[in-house]
Amino acid sequence: MPLPKDDPRVRILKTAFITYSHADLAKARQFLLDFGLVILEERAGKEIFFRGFGSEPFVYRAKQAEVESTFDGGAYEVETRTELEKAAKIPGATHIYALDTPGGGEAVTLTDPAGYKIHLVYGQESRVPDSPNREKLTINFLDEKPRLGKFQRVPPGPAPVYRWSHVGVAYPVGMFQEMFDWYTKNLSFAPSDVLLKDGNPSTCFLHIDRGLDFMDHHAFFIKSAKPNQKPAVAHAAFEVHDLDVQQLGHQHLVSQGYELCWGVGRVRTNPSVLLNNSL
Repeated sequence: MPLPKDDPRVRILKTAFITYSHADLAKARQFLLDFGLVILEERAGKEIFFRGFGSEPFVYRAKQAEVESTFDGGAYEVETRTELEKAAKIPGATHIYALDTPGGGEAVTLTDPAGYKIHLVYGQESRVPDSPNREKLTINFLDEKPRLGKFQRVPPGPAPVYRWSHVGVAYPVGMFQEMFDWYTKNLSFAPSDVLLKDGNPSTCFLHIDRGLDFMDHHAFFIKSAKPNQKPAVAHAAFEVHDLDVQQLGHQHLVSQGYELCWGVGRVRTNPSVLLNNSL
């Protein structure tokens, strides 16, 4: 069941792509290849577009930073061009503009109360998804063993990325309600889980609200920055085929000398398994 027609929020369909500017674009390029992304297009040292094996024309836009590295916002696909027109009326929004990126389309860029950019896109040309080139594993349990006489061997190397799945940002201390209201009243985000600190809401995981349709646990989250800490992006997450592929991708990153920040581990609030590495 879709959202009611009179729902005033901008109606989001799904995640599209994420954008970062990197002080060392060449270093970021190598990391993203080791991470499991595929180069779609390079523009003379200025920016690189990476794709997954899903239908999105690209999922990561890496730009050469003018000075220091920055997070330049996540992009979400909306239902119709009418939703872009609606978004352009939100205070602080840009006009509708053409995307100069693979797949084309149009976009509106918003700025949230903490200063983060969020891009709403429509009209991108989808690509034909690739096969994951991985079979769905049959799992044996102690009391049930459906896989008999068959080996399951996953080739080593980067974990091929399917799509970009979510991003999270830290807001200045005391801004939870303002951030929550902005995202849930302007855009079709709805809370899946709210975590408390000292009895007050501190972190909120937001899913894309599609009425009664089941969606991922979260496509965006907000959390409080620590006192005296500059608010910044928390992380961007990408979906891969399964846990085995993820584990081997982790081993590949470690073998290439990357520093592990967190994981591999399961998130308490939902069944996702995450790995967090740094360049």
